Amino acid sequence: MATKLFKTGRVTAYLPNFRTAVQHFRSLSSYDKIVEIEDLEPEKRSGNLGVFGPGDKRFPLPGKIGVNIGNKVIPCPTPLVNSTTPQELFKTHLPDERHSAVIEQLITQAIEYEEEFMADNEPNPMEMLECVAQLCPQTLRRDIQELFPSHDLSKDSLTVITISHRTSHDMSGWSQDVEEEREMLLAAFIKGAGDICDALSNSGFWADFIDPSCGKPYLSSHTNATFFETDERYRKLGFEIEDLGCCKVINHHLWGTHAYVGSLFTTAPMDHPLIACMTYAKPHPQGSTRRGVRSSGADDTDANSSCVTGEKERDA
Repeated sequence: MATKLFKTGRVTAYLPNFRTAVQHFRSLSSYDKIVEIEDLEPEKRSGNLGVFGPGDKRFPLPGKIGVNIGNKVIPCPTPLVNSTTPQELFKTHLPDERHSAVIEQLITQAIEYEEEFMADNEPNPMEMLECVAQLCPQTLRRDIQELFPSHDLSKDSLTVITISHRTSHDMSGWSQDVEEEREMLLAAFIKGAGDICDALSNSGFWADFIDPSCGKPYLSSHTNATFFETDERYRKLGFEIEDLGCCKVINHHLWGTHAYVGSLFTTAPMDHPLIACMTYAKPHPQGSTRRGVRSSGADDTDANSSCVTGEKERDA
């Protein structure tokens, strides 16, 4: 599934809770690339070398002279006769028509692929968490650099992981129940995102996340720049921002305004196992196991119920 998602420029995972995501990053945080060691044994000399050794078959003539294959006579190509009749000229497509046909075919294939992709990857009711990893858009890199002025992000690859948790209440309104749910999800996000950043740091990558309560980086130094969940720049990451007049609310493509969204930034590239091995994880019955990791129940939304991907067992 990760390969298929790569064609869209992003990796998506639907999970029952944050705990599964944290376990994925912890399981791969000590991943090491296999480095081939060259054989340093000195090359043995061949006993056939010398004047009396076997000759090179490429130079059979005396004086070690070979035959130049390029001197072969190549017959002149026969000129093609244009067999196009005047009637056929009206049936030939013009360059603009060919370009239009190719573009139309491309758009049609893209729509069919998107419909197939969405049909195969819609979460079931038990999956409460969507995690999307994608390369940071070039139009957003400068703004992200202002959020983290102590780190030079211009040279490294920058991956954005957006974490959306489906909520029981509509986040476009306010009530005591909405406030309590937001506080619970805030605590869960901060703990889960912090654990994921620790796993990424242990793998040698820089990582930080935005505190949804203040819109500022959680681990990096203080800055005046902010990135709230209702910021218009979230449109560049696949969300919609609705202006209700009295306030703004973020709109998820599946859950609408029933979503709590956070973001995490890292220099881990998209092809690293920590990112590329995010899978479309199906929830399992409580107590069952999948790929060596114990699955949580569907009602597990406590403080450990926080952040991003699927999981993959590490090679022994």
